[in-house]
Amino acid sequence: MSSVRSRTVVLAALAAGVGLTAVVLLARADSALAVDVDGHSVTLPRSSPTVASALTAAHVSAKAGVVRAAVSGHEIPGQANPASITVNGVPAALETRLKRNDKVQVIPGADTVEPVDERQTPGAIPGLPDVERELWQPGSSTTNHQTVGRWSGEIVTNTPGTPGVASRAVTDKMVALTFDDGPDPKWTPSILAILKEEKVPATFCVVGYSVKKFPDLLKTERDLGHSFCDHTLDHAHLPKQPHDGVVNQVKGMSDLLVSILGGAPPAVMRPPYGELSPDAIAVSHANGMRVLTWNVDSKDYNKPSAAKIQSNVVTAVKPGSVVLMHDGGGDRANTVAALRPIIQALKAQGYRFVTPTTVPVVP
Repeated sequence: MSSVRSRTVVLAALAAGVGLTAVVLLARADSALAVDVDGHSVTLPRSSPTVASALTAAHVSAKAGVVRAAVSGHEIPGQANPASITVNGVPAALETRLKRNDKVQVIPGADTVEPVDERQTPGAIPGLPDVERELWQPGSSTTNHQTVGRWSGEIVTNTPGTPGVASRAVTDKMVALTFDDGPDPKWTPSILAILKEEKVPATFCVVGYSVKKFPDLLKTERDLGHSFCDHTLDHAHLPKQPHDGVVNQVKGMSDLLVSILGGAPPAVMRPPYGELSPDAIAVSHANGMRVLTWNVDSKDYNKPSAAKIQSNVVTAVKPGSVVLMHDGGGDRANTVAALRPIIQALKAQGYRFVTPTTVPVVP
């Protein structure tokens, strides 16, 4: 009897072991599922049966296609053609959950060239010099028909229209007064008061560090009808700047004026010290600004007497002159004292006061 009982216990134990193994194997099988990814079978844990985990398990990436610039072919940052994913032929996302034996297919994004747009743009005004040292009457520009890359801005085609009317140097008795290096709270208000009383417009070539300190003076100049000129952020020596530095100084100043005054960017740029480089000219033109210097120097920065400043200006002015003076950058008491006599002397000679951007356009 004891041997029978022993065999019974052993058989029962074996049976129990077989059942436990079956349960374990069933549990393991139940805890994972198999799916197909691009023809390869992978097993996923039931805890995260998503398309993303299936791609990871299959070492497959949903590669996006590159979008390239229309002319240069450079890859355009921030633009791409996403891959497409289907599950059993139905479009799916990375977070789509999968069932056993689902079929996942990944189609990489195609490499493409950016689309192009049509636009009409004004061409260069014919006849204007790269650097204006005297007043010019602008002509009229042609209108170009262009196709451009939508995101790169690269010009694909450029078809000129009818040629415009050429510009010409001013020969009438017109003169422009320009003031550099302001605004300055000590000298600018006095100059503005004289200009207002004499009903004379002027151009203020403002510098960034002064504009940031005295934005209300800038707005007063605007409200009184005067024009502005970009004189760089820091009164920089532009020929000594690398390209990025020139862009920062010139475009940064233009952007600063727009941020304070609103409206359009300045139409002209005057280089500090009159120093120019091909890069400075190109950057100014690329940002829609003409380059303005002068042909009459008051030399007020040397602090001569008011009478000498007046003489420096009045004896040198001719039709189309651009006069350099300063309302900032130092003691300008003698400039203030000389201003009204200069204006009255030139009026007596029959001169009309304009700004470089208010000269009548060539008819």
